[in-house]
Amino acid sequence: MKHQLLNKISRLSLFVLTTLFLNSCFSYYECFVSGFGSTPADKSYYLEPIDSSLVDNLEYLEYADILRNRLRESGYLESAPQDAALCIRFGYFIGDKRVNGIKSASSSFSMSNGKITANTNAKTNGSAKTNVKGNSVSTNVKASGTSSTVIDTQQITNTFTSSGADISYGRDIGCYIEAINTENMKPVWTVEAKDYIKYSNESLRKNMPWMLASAQYYFGKSGEEIVVISKKEGIKKGLTKF
Repeated sequence: MKHQLLNKISRLSLFVLTTLFLNSCFSYYECFVSGFGSTPADKSYYLEPIDSSLVDNLEYLEYADILRNRLRESGYLESAPQDAALCIRFGYFIGDKRVNGIKSASSSFSMSNGKITANTNAKTNGSAKTNVKGNSVSTNVKASGTSSTVIDTQQITNTFTSSGADISYGRDIGCYIEAINTENMKPVWTVEAKDYIKYSNESLRKNMPWMLASAQYYFGKSGEEIVVISKKEGIKKGLTKF
C-alpha cells in the first residue's frame, strides 16, 4: 500500500514538473525588430498591401485587421485615402523550408552460433597363452587396441547494423510595414519584424499576431532589438538590445 502511494506521488510530481516546464518554454514570444523614421504629427492613414494582388486575399485581410488594432492602440486613425496624411503599406513573407538540425543514431550487435561434435571410437583385441612345463607356469598375453576422437567445430557469426537520421526543418517568416507621406510620397517610418519557426506545428498565421505586436513598439521609432512579449500578461518583457 505504501509502495502504491509513493508511485502515485511520483507520477503527480512528474506531471507538475512537466507542466511547469512546458509553460515556461512557451510563455514568451520574441522576434527581431528593426525600425527607421519618426512619429508624424498627423496620424491619419489608409492601409493597402505592398503586393496589390492581395487586396481581396482572405489571409491578407485577416492580418490587416490585426495591424489596424495595433495602429489604433498607437494613436493612428484610419481615414479615407483622400483625407489621410499617411499611406501605410503592409506585406509579409514565409521563406522556403530549410534544415534546422539533424540528429543521427546508429547501433550494431553480433550473434554467434557454434556447433561442436565429438565422436570417439575405441577397439581392443587381446589373447593369452599359458605353458606348463615341469613345476613352472608361464603366461604370455598379447593385446592391441586403437582409439580415435574426431572433433568438428563450426562457428558462424552474424553482425546486424541499423542507422537512421531525424531531420528537423524550419522557415524564416516576417512582416514589413511602411508609412508614406501622401503629399510628397516620401517614407515617414518603416518597421520590419523577423522570426524563425522551428516546429511543424508553428505557422505564419499562428505567429503573425505576435510579430505585429512586436512591430508596434517601433511604429515611428528608429532602432533594432529583440522584442520579448509575455503571452500570459500581454506586455513586453525585457527589451533586449540585439
